[in-house]
Amino acid sequence: MWLHDVPDILNVPAVGDAPAAYVPTEEATLDEVAFAEVAVARQASALNRVSAALNEIIKLARRQGAHGYDNAVAAALRELESGK
Repeated sequence: MWLHDVPDILNVPAVGDAPAAYVPTEEATLDEVAFAEVAVARQASALNRVSAALNEIIKLARRQGAHGYDNAVAAALRELESGK
């Protein structure tokens, strides 16, 4: 079942003297798959940090009663300032 999630082409980042490359998954070495996985894991981690930051803005803004078209960042800042 998990095979349907595997891309046809791997984006293998530059490692050492080897340049970045696009490699068909069926032809990829174990190292190429591993390096591609590390790159994807880093991207996922970065996206998780962005998601957590956006969630924090939502949480802080809602504490200030923000909703709909209210400016979320302004409301979140008000919440932070009210906690001083």
